Amino acid sequence: MQVGTGDGGNQDGEDGQQELEGKESPSEIDNGKVQAQIPGPVPNIPSPNRLTGARRSFGEYAKPDGNSSNLRGSLKKYSSRSGGGSGTSRRLASGITAGSGLLGMMQGDSVNANGRTLSLSELNGLSTDQAIDRISEHLAPENGDADSVRLALDFALAEVLPEEDAFDESMFTDDVIQEAISCYLTDLIFQDVVNGMGKAWFHAEHPSKHHRMEEELRDLIKVITQSKVEKVMNENGGNISQDNIAKVQIDAISQTVDEWESFND
Repeated sequence: MQVGTGDGGNQDGEDGQQELEGKESPSEIDNGKVQAQIPGPVPNIPSPNRLTGARRSFGEYAKPDGNSSNLRGSLKKYSSRSGGGSGTSRRLASGITAGSGLLGMMQGDSVNANGRTLSLSELNGLSTDQAIDRISEHLAPENGDADSVRLALDFALAEVLPEEDAFDESMFTDDVIQEAISCYLTDLIFQDVVNGMGKAWFHAEHPSKHHRMEEELRDLIKVITQSKVEKVMNENGGNISQDNIAKVQIDAISQTVDEWESFND
């Protein structure tokens, strides 16, 4: 997947970025470039049993008497056995790429993704739900991560946008943009954990327990992720731009997951 942001100019397929009518054509961020920004060595093919301990702890958390201590112990093992923050960032490279496109759209740019271009101004007048669907469909990668990225985009936008009858691009103030990025990264990380824990979820025999587990896990991730986004933002002068958005996401994800290793078992 490649995402480019700009003023709606077309891309030249032969030699990349050229100026069109005096304007710079969109710069592109792709998964390869995202991977290159992630610190640490590229891990070897992981052992299929690496998450056994984390899943066992998560299974204890899913039982009727399971508690937040079990959850934290599971996340601690999950971080240490899945490559920590850098490993998680590598797994979420497609999501980081889509997040860069999301920022561009929220800041008013036309965004090129998967050979198509979309800007928020084209969505004015649609219902909020329709606009969210268009954005998510546009930015979702054409690979195996499509569903998880689409879900994270849906979650983040539904969290930050008012339930108005008609969508209006002016809804995206600076505060809303920052909150959207935090919510988006929260759900990317949440889904990574959900997928990693696999069948351990099935230890929750009652639907109400399953629902509480999802809420507690998401809330725990969100509290840490929001604080990390704010920290990374301050380190970047309070600005998120196309020049630093990939690094902002990588740092926030990495710092969130690395913090789990400080949890007590």
